[in-house]
Amino acid sequence: MKKRQTQIWGSHLKYQPDEQNVLFCAGRDVQELPMADELLLPYDIWTNRAHCIMLQRQGLIPTEILNKILAGLRQLEKLVEADNFSLDPGKEDVHINVEAFVTENQGAEAGGRMHIGRSRNDQSACDMRLYLRSVGLNLFNSVKNLATALLAQAEENTESVMPGFTHYQPAMVTTWGHWLCAYVQGLCRDLERLAFALAQINRNPLGAAAAFGTSWSIDRQLTTELLAFEKIDTNTLDCIVSRWENEAQLAYAATMLMNHFSIVAQDLIFLSHPYSGLLQIDDNYVTGSSIMPQKKNPDFAEVIKSKASLAQGFLSSLLGIQKGGLSGYNRDTQVSKYLIMDLVRECEATPIILQGVFESLTINTDKMKKQCESGFMNSVDIADHLARTLDLPFRECFHLLARAVKLSEPETKITTAALGKTLAEFGHPTEIAEGLAEFHDPRKLINQRQHQGSPSPKQIRLQIEELSERLNSLSFPLVDLQKNILDAQENCQNYGV
Repeated sequence: MKKRQTQIWGSHLKYQPDEQNVLFCAGRDVQELPMADELLLPYDIWTNRAHCIMLQRQGLIPTEILNKILAGLRQLEKLVEADNFSLDPGKEDVHINVEAFVTENQGAEAGGRMHIGRSRNDQSACDMRLYLRSVGLNLFNSVKNLATALLAQAEENTESVMPGFTHYQPAMVTTWGHWLCAYVQGLCRDLERLAFALAQINRNPLGAAAAFGTSWSIDRQLTTELLAFEKIDTNTLDCIVSRWENEAQLAYAATMLMNHFSIVAQDLIFLSHPYSGLLQIDDNYVTGSSIMPQKKNPDFAEVIKSKASLAQGFLSSLLGIQKGGLSGYNRDTQVSKYLIMDLVRECEATPIILQGVFESLTINTDKMKKQCESGFMNSVDIADHLARTLDLPFRECFHLLARAVKLSEPETKITTAALGKTLAEFGHPTEIAEGLAEFHDPRKLINQRQHQGSPSPKQIRLQIEELSERLNSLSFPLVDLQKNILDAQENCQNYGV
């Protein structure tokens, strides 16, 4: 059955636009924002389970009380999963809402013991670290998937010659494969930053209480295991003071990532413009106009650029929140929750959208090659050849080619006559100009660049191999982490069942 068109534009498109892309471009214009603490509900339930299991194991609450608490948490979890539970603003936050639910359903004797040995300060810090770890892992995986898709496309385009640009002007010949590998090399650094942020986040603050510990005989190592944290964040005061820092670490990694994506976005706008036509964005990822029926707009790319700027603003705010604050809990840090959640909400779909764009992209290789044969993009290669052949300083050959370019105009590539005349003017043998033809073949030009990292097909294949290995090595530790998280969640959910 044909899908009903909901937007006013797109009647001229071959395919209906991708729904996620339409929402991505529409943004908050038509989408409601959830309560911040609503996003923390699954993590608060997990934190409560781990803490109360620990209390029972330490002999601080009896088994029958633990069973009641766990039954109440299971009941709440089912309601949350079915979208049948709403936070009561009168109860102030997620922590009191959860405690109140258990109290109302399992009795005050059970619910009233859940808060033994902790404060909302360490509870909030713990919930947020679980949230940050989850969204950080999701972002890592989607970036890794994008990078893998880019490498697959690079492998198909090791010989797809195209113009390279500086100042938006034709510069030298490169390949689309080389261009894609550049993206992936940058994304590998982003993945390193995300992995570093996750390593810093993945430490247990639970047990810090208000910031100064507790007289109850708690076992922080046990809650560390039950929550799949790597280790304990030992000093209780720092656990609370550093709450903004974990948000800022992830925000920094995400902001650097979005800056890279903004470059990719501008490349796609420029290279797919009808006046260049080197790439063509699939109909699934364009948007239209309310007045001009012919329009195919790369809105997703423009939105990505604005989201990169938005991310920088969120990061700047996060960096300023705790500046000059007294050690201990300060309510200032509550805002860090909103800032990081807004940043994640605005940016998390970007690598998924870009993967769809690249996997459906049309690469106009014939037009790319044709563009390489104009704009004097072989000038540097000819200058290098003359410097080697005539044993001349490169700067002299640079000026020689500049003169040859001038004499060749209005042609768009250096002519044999112009080069010969220039060589004669500079007092060099003119017969060298007769070998100019091979420098007009862009594929031969890139094959002359055989050093590591160059755009030659051989070197691109080596880069793809190296980058693939790098992606795998970055991913291995996080695969283990994800398994540990799933195991820990299951252990907590099934405890006492």
